[in-house]
Amino acid sequence: MDKRQKRSRKVICEALLQLMKDKPIEQITIKELTDLADVNRKTFYNNFTSIMEVKKELESSIVELFFSLVDAEDLGSKLVEADQNPNKFIHKLIHVIDNDRAKAKLVFESGETRILLRHMNELLKPYIDVLAREHNISEEAVEYSLYFIASGTVTVLNSWLHEEYPISSSEIERVLTNLISNSMNG
Repeated sequence: MDKRQKRSRKVICEALLQLMKDKPIEQITIKELTDLADVNRKTFYNNFTSIMEVKKELESSIVELFFSLVDAEDLGSKLVEADQNPNKFIHKLIHVIDNDRAKAKLVFESGETRILLRHMNELLKPYIDVLAREHNISEEAVEYSLYFIASGTVTVLNSWLHEEYPISSSEIERVLTNLISNSMNG
C-alpha cells in the first residue's frame, strides 16, 4: 500500500468516525462520507467496498492498539512479580483509550472485545502454573481468576466509556488496579 492509499484510507476512517458521533452508521451515505473525507467516490471504492468495511477497519485499528499492550513479555512479567502490580499495564491501557475515546467506544460497541479477551487469555496460559504455585491454588482456579479479571476489566471500561459523566482517567486507573490486585491477592 503506497502513502497516498494509506492517507486516503485514514481520512475515510476518520470521517466515518466523525459522522458516527452524530448519527447511526446505517444512516450514513457514501456521498456524505466522501464529502467529509474530501475524496471522490472512486477513491472510496478503490479502498473499500462499503461503509461497513470502513467500520471494520476502524475496529481493527483499535483492537491492534490493545493487542500491542497485551504482549506476553510485559503482562506476563508483571503478573508473576511478587507484588503483582498491574498498574503499568492499566496505565497504558487507559492512555490508549484516552487518546481516542471514540475509537475505543466503537470497539466496545462492536463486540470486538471477545477477540481481545481470547488473545489475553492465550497470552496468559504460560503463566498459569507459575501463578498457581505462587498462590498455592489449582491451575484451574488461576485460569478462572484471570478470565474474571480480563472480563471484568473490559466490562468496567465499557461502562466507563458509555457513562454520561465518567470518573477521571486517573480514578478509573486506580479502581481497575485495585480490583485486579485484590482479585489476584484475594
